[in-house]
Amino acid sequence: MEPLIEPNLNADVYRNMTAADRPLVPDKHLQFILIYDEKSAILGGSNMTDRYWSGTIWYYNDISDFDREKAFVAKKTESGVCAAVYLESDKFIIGEDTGALTIFDISTEPDGVKELQCAAYACLHDSSLLTLSAFADKKKVVSGGMDCCIKVWDVTELMVTQSFDYAHIDTVTCVDVKPKSNTEFASTSSDCEALLWDIRQIKPAQSILKRDVGLTAVSWNPNIENFLAIGTDNGEVVIVDARRSDIEVLRELSAFTRPVHKLLFNPNAEKLEELAVCCDNTSVEVLDINSQFSPIYKDNRHTDFVRGLTWFNNYLYSCSWDNTALKHTMDFEDI
Repeated sequence: MEPLIEPNLNADVYRNMTAADRPLVPDKHLQFILIYDEKSAILGGSNMTDRYWSGTIWYYNDISDFDREKAFVAKKTESGVCAAVYLESDKFIIGEDTGALTIFDISTEPDGVKELQCAAYACLHDSSLLTLSAFADKKKVVSGGMDCCIKVWDVTELMVTQSFDYAHIDTVTCVDVKPKSNTEFASTSSDCEALLWDIRQIKPAQSILKRDVGLTAVSWNPNIENFLAIGTDNGEVVIVDARRSDIEVLRELSAFTRPVHKLLFNPNAEKLEELAVCCDNTSVEVLDINSQFSPIYKDNRHTDFVRGLTWFNNYLYSCSWDNTALKHTMDFEDI
């Protein structure tokens, strides 16, 4: 009789590994980029190719070079990261694939070394947390994710003050707080509807847009009150005037062949017509919403999906799953 052949034990080996035993895998899939000022910026990335889906946060005290080796300090996370918002120059909150929120700040150790320290942690979403936005006072944030829920958090205690279970009937793809507001925000969902929320009201949600396809992104214009842009799964960009008395679709464009991933208006009051767009492709584009969405800028230097966009000092920055972060200068690039 032949001896028994041992089964494949790889699963047991990986299951019993500690974090220190695991092979080092770079988190090359960059998910977001945020810049607070010239001396404070963060990048977030996830590892999507390994058995362990972890993440990393890189904090920079100089925005001239986003090489990961030049980060001022970095911190590993237990799961992938997909969203973040600044609370202060040295304090921010991130959302993770586990449904957790974590507040990080810069602390100084007794030996003088500075590191990213977890200041608070809570996990109240039942699935991946996909989107975060901060209210104007930075004392509250709103989150949404794959559990179809939207939650408003008091960041002082990191406690949920309002929870809208099944705010949508499918994945909450994006939330964005209205500029200068501590009570209003907009949300989009794969359920094909965008909602305007006012957490002061007994019935806080109002529909502002319905389509036959999922809605993927929303962004308020910080310089034109009540104007917001909404992106769709079939590549449309829709501009809506969201005044409660007269919600109106002002313009729409079907120029993209892939789902819109992120929309971001230029915060510069002199460039209020500029809308940055990235889709499920390698392009970064800036459109003029006042000229029938005519293209102002297009860049194809990325080689994988672009995930993060941020404006700072009239420059646009992007990051991608290709492990690069780029600076875009509108005045010197051709379409």
